[in-house]
Amino acid sequence: TFVIDTGDHLPLLNIEAVDSTTPTPTPTPVEVTPEAKETPFVATPAPEPTATPAPGDFSATFPTEEQDTTGSIGSYADDNLRIMITEHHTDYAVYYVADVWVRDIHSLKTAFAGGTFRGGYDLPSEIASSVDAILAISGDSCGSSTEGIVIRNGDLYRDTTADDVCILYLDGTMETYYETDFDLDAAIARGAYQGWSFGPKLIDNGQIPQSYNSTDVIINDRAPRAAIGYFEPGHYCLVSVDGRQGEYSRGMSLSELSQAMIDLGCKDAYNLDGGQSVMMVFQGNVIGKPYKGGRNISDIIYVGGNS
Repeated sequence: TFVIDTGDHLPLLNIEAVDSTTPTPTPTPVEVTPEAKETPFVATPAPEPTATPAPGDFSATFPTEEQDTTGSIGSYADDNLRIMITEHHTDYAVYYVADVWVRDIHSLKTAFAGGTFRGGYDLPSEIASSVDAILAISGDSCGSSTEGIVIRNGDLYRDTTADDVCILYLDGTMETYYETDFDLDAAIARGAYQGWSFGPKLIDNGQIPQSYNSTDVIINDRAPRAAIGYFEPGHYCLVSVDGRQGEYSRGMSLSELSQAMIDLGCKDAYNLDGGQSVMMVFQGNVIGKPYKGGRNISDIIYVGGNS
């Protein structure tokens, strides 16, 4: 592991500690005139209170039936997590989809190489091993840039905006934003839990975007890709696309990746760092064939394991 001592590895703000509640106004006392004649009162039994799930608790929708693993190349299930990995083929690409259910939002986590923001670089597989991840994928390479929103596990590390942004909120909703549309203060007030800045966003109102916030080469070249997709709170997917490997797999253009995410049923999706950075790891094993074996990066997205 290559470690950088920059001194800027501490978070700027713990978002989960921010009190975004509005104080309840004190009611104005109302003078009540007693009735002239007392009326008999019959008490009505109070209804049993219904417990309100905590934000990020998806117990009501988390699947509890036996997992159907037909066609999968790997699966995992426990009381809080469901994962099923499938292999897919197009005319030009081989790609892998990890379908992920979490009972609680805190099971979907992120980790830095070296354990701290801008703490160095390492292979995704090594970062995954350091946190005992059950499933992991390469992230947005936040440590390789000096701009762009960085929110990890409820902590804000960088507050400058660059490129399209993806926010996973504590209530499980994931939304992507064009750079010009993103409001950091609003995201913090709403309870941003994870925030990535690489992109571009891959779905616009259910369709392939008319244009992408990126260069023509990145947009049009078929290359290795990584993406995160959103179905509903508590249900997501991680996607890795092998590429630059001749007849085996050339990779995908951004529009092809967008279409793949739409075909999976994603309501929203976001492009992560691609090329040689792309690597998916499941229970300690690398899935697919990363280009040139992968390379050292700054961060991963993962589920299961340790914080």
